[in-house]
Amino acid sequence: MRDRLSALDSMFLAVESDTQSLHVGSVLILGGPEPGPAEFSDLVAARVAAVPILRRKVLRMPLELGRPIWVDDARFRGADHVHHVVLGTPGDARRLREAVSGIMGPRLDPDRPLWEVWQVGGLDNGRWAVLAKSHHTMIDGQSGIDLVQALLADGRDAPPLPPVVSDALPAPLRLQLFGDLLGWLARLPLRAVRLLGRFAASPSEALRRVKQIRFGLAQVVRPDLPPSVLSGPLGPRRSWGWADADLGAVARTAKEAGCTVNDVYLAALAGAYRRFLLDRGEPLAGTVLRAIVPVGHRTTASGGRRRNLASAMFVELPVDLPDARARLAAVTARTAVQKSRAVADATAAFVAAADHVPAPLLAWASRLYGRSRQGRVNVAATNIPGPPQTQFLGGRRVLDFIPYVPVALDVRATSAMVSYAGRLTVGITADADSLPDADRLVHAVGEEFRLLMGATG
Repeated sequence: MRDRLSALDSMFLAVESDTQSLHVGSVLILGGPEPGPAEFSDLVAARVAAVPILRRKVLRMPLELGRPIWVDDARFRGADHVHHVVLGTPGDARRLREAVSGIMGPRLDPDRPLWEVWQVGGLDNGRWAVLAKSHHTMIDGQSGIDLVQALLADGRDAPPLPPVVSDALPAPLRLQLFGDLLGWLARLPLRAVRLLGRFAASPSEALRRVKQIRFGLAQVVRPDLPPSVLSGPLGPRRSWGWADADLGAVARTAKEAGCTVNDVYLAALAGAYRRFLLDRGEPLAGTVLRAIVPVGHRTTASGGRRRNLASAMFVELPVDLPDARARLAAVTARTAVQKSRAVADATAAFVAAADHVPAPLLAWASRLYGRSRQGRVNVAATNIPGPPQTQFLGGRRVLDFIPYVPVALDVRATSAMVSYAGRLTVGITADADSLPDADRLVHAVGEEFRLLMGATG
């Protein structure tokens, strides 16, 4: 049985380019003595050995006549995916931001498992860092952090990870691949008959499903945004930074306002983008900032591996409102409307329906969409639940946990918020060529969190 990529993951591969690499990352800041490069490499290799997906690579089908499949990498060595770099003096946050931006830019080797781990030495105050870089097909912000989870432990003296039982997935011969494709083509008429049978058995349910998919399609592909400095062609360089807040304080703010922590996050982004645009002299009149807010679902694939079934809400950020409390109230109302209209369910239905699209058509449509000016969203905002308790890597305490999400599809600035051990950290990635002053946006996010917590206190 082949472990075939979902339609969504296949689309992620198809839209990549030299200026659009779809890697997600996690930066861990650690205290305690830094291990030597050889010791660290052995540690990572031992921890990832128990996770089957980290030993697998993507195999594309001949002539793209089928979606790619996961296969075991016969030459896999965990240590080959581990690298080491030392920051220049001073080893401050600016140096770390520059190093991470440089590492996350290049595409991963498509002929190997799609991940890397970087040991970053030379941080000030006796600290060091680890950067885990994975392709979006292996993990995304909402599905958890499988590579990072493989590295971390709840205590200093962590036992080895128990191996995950999984069937071997050797790379098939080309003749076998063609046989698989012929079998799939032969089953198409049967699948069509079964689908028509289900529609005939329950016409009302079939009509509801069709309407839901059409609604989800409109949410994703209908271009209706006015031009903005926050959307447009991307260059090859990235900038990255972060701001943080106290989780308990943000949770109290959300409770007092009758909303969620995610609503507070989106309101902070609205205020930060407002400051950023005003500082640049951009007019707010007629400006529409629509954020795609992923909502995670999980399914199980062969071998027990979890897969991502993406869905999303689309929330317009109230950058026109000058008052922080008013922005929070507006965001709360708008997310409530998205939930009442079941927008996330509709986008999930559309994504699931894409699994039935023939692979060549899917690949062609993905590349066409990737080259087009999508015009539907110009902000991306992900909320990632991280470990609630302090974590350790090789017996060293993880002090900070900072997310990295890519910019893509004309969206020039993206953000992800992760919770870890009582803190919230928001990582902001930007296209360095079009937004060279994105550090002001990062600073504004921190200021807006503090403003919101004061406004509702």
